[in-house]
Amino acid sequence: MNRHLFQGIIVGGLFATVITGVAASDALAEGGFALLASVVFGLAAGLCIGGLIAANFAMLTVEEQEATASQHSGAQRRVAANAHA
Repeated sequence: MNRHLFQGIIVGGLFATVITGVAASDALAEGGFALLASVVFGLAAGLCIGGLIAANFAMLTVEEQEATASQHSGAQRRVAANAHA
């Protein structure tokens, strides 16, 4: 697995865990359905924001791959130009 994608999944998962924990701690004294609702909504919000964080890391990976590919093709053009000279 790509390094940036793996880091994005880890950071997104940690963020989702923190948001779910904060939401659950607010409703812990209430218990019952209030706790369940807080956990579900906290988990949903955490997964959405965590998914955006992971997507950001994935976009970073794509940008790095494009930069590497363009550098590689530029080097091939220079070699081909020198070979014909």
